[in-house]
Amino acid sequence: EHIIKNLSKNEKCYLYFDNVTAVSSVSDLANKVSKTTKTDIVNFTKTATSNEGVYQANDSMYGGVSYYWRGAVTNNYVKFGGYCWRIIRINGDGTMRLIYDGTTCHTNGTSTADSIVLNGTKYNSNYKNSEYVGWKYTSGMQRPSSITSGTDAPIKTALENWYNTNIGNNTTYSSKVADGKYCNDRSVEHWTTWDSLSSDTFYYSGYNRIVLGVPKLSCSSGDTYTMKVGLITSDEVNLAGGKGENNTSYYLYNGQNYWTMSPNSWFKSGSSNWAFMSLVDTNGRIAGTGTNSTEVGIRPVINLKSNAIISRGVGTRTNPYVV
Repeated sequence: EHIIKNLSKNEKCYLYFDNVTAVSSVSDLANKVSKTTKTDIVNFTKTATSNEGVYQANDSMYGGVSYYWRGAVTNNYVKFGGYCWRIIRINGDGTMRLIYDGTTCHTNGTSTADSIVLNGTKYNSNYKNSEYVGWKYTSGMQRPSSITSGTDAPIKTALENWYNTNIGNNTTYSSKVADGKYCNDRSVEHWTTWDSLSSDTFYYSGYNRIVLGVPKLSCSSGDTYTMKVGLITSDEVNLAGGKGENNTSYYLYNGQNYWTMSPNSWFKSGSSNWAFMSLVDTNGRIAGTGTNSTEVGIRPVINLKSNAIISRGVGTRTNPYVV
């Protein structure tokens, strides 16, 4: 009901309403998005600095296709668990992948530490062997003998502690979080031996895909972790519009350094040995740094179940989807 007051008999009043289709759940949003995705061929060798919209990509990890947001989009804001998040993509199984944006929602191009939950967090205290890029690792092995064995990387422990304190210990919130699949792709492009103390410098496949502009959403079963919380991959950053070039316009830029879950390279020069992980740097660029860096923060990534109820909102910063 709208009541208009203080109008004389000869005055007119016009009301205009935005034509916005409300959504009631994550699956409802997925259905809506599937009908509006763009079919243009995307050039992933270039950054995305404008509002390019939503596209689809093959999603063999979840099955079917995934719908991902690219560039300086303004319709992928979600409020959940008392925090603001940005939608990275809707997975092939209908779950929705989110990345933390802070206690409030931020405009694209905003530099803020609020969108980092743990700053100065080492990926791993160790860096002189290449296995330290692992989410879980075993000394002297490319990968642990099974996906559940090995030692947890310090970043895994820190991230899960944050999740359990802020989301997992609240049954209202945790009941809406799906078991997500996260890639820690340790496949390499060239190497002479796995003895990392004597092998040449090599790059991991994720780094090579970013250079070539051929991101993908899957990795081997030995590198796929099923978890409640993880990190974004460099492939997902590339899909969103990031490259090895500055980009302060797309929705993943926050003016901070933050880790991805993607190994970058193994560097050996004389007596120097360094295991590098990929990160998004202060200029929005996909870069690499040592696993023991203390200048990188964490942006949690979670997946919401397809049946999670969206109570209101249209996905904008001022009127986000509320789960």
